[in-house]
Amino acid sequence: MNNTTAGQYRGGFGVNGGAAGGGSKTVGRWLKDRREKKKEETRAQNAQLHAAVSVAAVAAAVAATAAATAASSGSGKDEQMSKTDMAVASAATLVAAQCVEAAEAMGAEREHLAAVVSSAVNVRSAGDILTLTAAAATALRGAATLKARALKDVWNIAAVIPVERGMGVGNNGHPNGNYSGELVPEENFLGICSQELLARGCELLKRTRQGELHWKIVSVYINRLGQVMLKMKSRHVAGTITKKKKNIVLEVCKNMPAWPGRHLLEGGEHRRYFGLKTEMRGLVEFECRNQREYDIWTQGVSRLLSIAGEKNNKHRRS
Repeated sequence: MNNTTAGQYRGGFGVNGGAAGGGSKTVGRWLKDRREKKKEETRAQNAQLHAAVSVAAVAAAVAATAAATAASSGSGKDEQMSKTDMAVASAATLVAAQCVEAAEAMGAEREHLAAVVSSAVNVRSAGDILTLTAAAATALRGAATLKARALKDVWNIAAVIPVERGMGVGNNGHPNGNYSGELVPEENFLGICSQELLARGCELLKRTRQGELHWKIVSVYINRLGQVMLKMKSRHVAGTITKKKKNIVLEVCKNMPAWPGRHLLEGGEHRRYFGLKTEMRGLVEFECRNQREYDIWTQGVSRLLSIAGEKNNKHRRS
């Protein structure tokens, strides 16, 4: 009996609840990793907010400088140049206003934002503007790094989670409806991560039927009716979401031909293309930056379609 019991614990939970060899994780360790992931997400959000405020400061400084240049050239010699300066000042003011609104929409405190913009508006020297620009560039790089790290953590987790044995067959081959604390292969956990990642969405380049290219925030999920939904959101110039479109996904079209001219861009040979056949809009084409991103989307959406199909079949039988 002792030998049998020891054999059952090998590669899984130890007697004291700790993880044994074989790369498995206890429930406590998995929950701890989830908490760490939440912290990373919070850091990434704060970094994005800081980057938005920094960009707003740069935009405000550029707008103030452009306005001062336009004012000084108002009584100048060249009327055409004066009109150009006024137009540039007007455009810079519009961009600055949109940047400020975007930062506030992301959660920036109004008092802090006002203080940063007020300080930026008062800069005049080239050195001050370069300092603001460098700070904004650093903030953007930091936000991008944290965002990429959070995305990498989701897909590089080597973990397993306990499930109800009724959802599948346990290691001993005997299905049972009671919770057993058994562990399932990490592919199931990564499948859950895949669904979460697709539901959150990310930016993909979309091609219209007319051949126009637009960046969209794309997400795919299963709705309450058991349908796989494609949601695409458009962004305004300042990052404000303006449009949302939803369509029912019917099929994933893999290995689509490359779009004309895209191979000429930097890294063009690594780009991959796929399409989602929808009920209302027909085939919607997307570009992925590399094979990994392509696999995430094509395999993830295929998995969602399979899950939705199984659920619908069960409902029909019942």
